Amino acid sequence: MLNKNEKKVMAVLLKLCKKNNTCLTNHEEIVSNLQSKDYLTRKEVDDIINNLVLQEYIDNIITDNKGKKCYCITIQNKGEAFTREEKDKKKVLWQRIGITVALAVLSFVVTVVLKAIF
Repeated sequence: MLNKNEKKVMAVLLKLCKKNNTCLTNHEEIVSNLQSKDYLTRKEVDDIINNLVLQEYIDNIITDNKGKKCYCITIQNKGEAFTREEKDKKKVLWQRIGITVALAVLSFVVTVVLKAIF
């Protein structure tokens, strides 16, 4: 299960690796694609990328490009399914909310009917 920052970084990596599921990126590029309020330090990005590798969402090779640390990211099958899983979670959440509202309305109607009878 991914936490909030891991989901945000995974979404950025999917956006960057859109064409062929592979990209060469760095910390600055990842942070610049996040919303302005979601600034992550280099260590946080490293930790998140390592967690995504351990959970088999991506493969990562760290390279050196003109003295700067770069990530060579390859999206795995589980990473490709990330977007679909997020949509499915939202769908299930809305279904549960709908069922809860329907049961609340049904309870209210039953209460009104019982009060009218007795």
